[in-house]
Amino acid sequence: MRTKHFVLVLCCIAASTLLFIIFGTSESNDSFKNIVSHTHQQINKFQENLRVSEEKKLEIDEKYLSILGFTSYLPNNTKKNVDETVYFKYDAHNTNEKTQTYMGHSMKMNNMQYLHYHIQNVDNAQSTQSQVHATSAHVFNGTKVNFTIVTYVQEGQAPSAILLSQNIALKFPNEYLIIYDLGLSEEDLKALSAYCNNSRCLVISYDLSIFPSHVTDQRMHAYRSIVIKDALMRSKSILFAENYIRIRGTNRDLNELRKKLHAVGVLGWNTPTAVSTRTHPKMFDYFQTDADDYFFLKMVDLDTVLFEDTDFVAEKILLPWIKCALTLECLDPIELTRE
Repeated sequence: MRTKHFVLVLCCIAASTLLFIIFGTSESNDSFKNIVSHTHQQINKFQENLRVSEEKKLEIDEKYLSILGFTSYLPNNTKKNVDETVYFKYDAHNTNEKTQTYMGHSMKMNNMQYLHYHIQNVDNAQSTQSQVHATSAHVFNGTKVNFTIVTYVQEGQAPSAILLSQNIALKFPNEYLIIYDLGLSEEDLKALSAYCNNSRCLVISYDLSIFPSHVTDQRMHAYRSIVIKDALMRSKSILFAENYIRIRGTNRDLNELRKKLHAVGVLGWNTPTAVSTRTHPKMFDYFQTDADDYFFLKMVDLDTVLFEDTDFVAEKILLPWIKCALTLECLDPIELTRE
């Protein structure tokens, strides 16, 4: 009887040992693999964070500063050559052009008094000279117009832009409208130009290829800041609106908004969403600010917003915004969760 119990106990011990060896080793291997994998991920993350922290500076090529009119932020030796090395020209449609001499250059002005610089872009010593869309001053009797409504249109959006131009012509017939063509087909461009064919409406084909390739990505909307800055080189103040917007207000409403704009420089409409909820934490580092400061700050809806051309707006808002827009790691940080 004792022998039976001894054999039974011995079998149980042997079975337990065997099970422990089989399953325990597997679990240990899995745990070891998990530890190694986790450690490897942490090392990669640390290296990535180290690399990003070294690069978190909003610095862009000086030629982009020249293109977008930030000449006062260029080094002194670069400023001297700005007039000789302006990088682009605009292609304005449906204009009655006449030759006029301005600031020592022979230029063309249409009946909206748009000044077009026709000069060549020299990218580097090895590249061939090529003409691209460029800085252009929106001039009315030698000065910028007071106010302009601004939008842009991309491939497939011509019908929406046409409806907006009709809406503006009906509601605000005395206001200027600029429509930036950011990639329309030739057929759509002709259709849009047929509706935008008066002295108060202008379609400008703007070549985004002179900027980093991600600027054309419709998901990022990097081109918004470029369009807004370009428009502010033509007008003292602007109402920027996406082309799907239809304005229901009156001239009186618009004038009230312009009065408020003059006091603040930028005027928009808040959204219910806090800035911190839709902004990647790493983006704050590029602006040298703390995400905690934006927990309760509401975002501004950029589908409709007013800007005034002031030194403060140019230096504190547009310049950092454009620098981030032209820096892919700032606009689309690593590990950013995409919709």
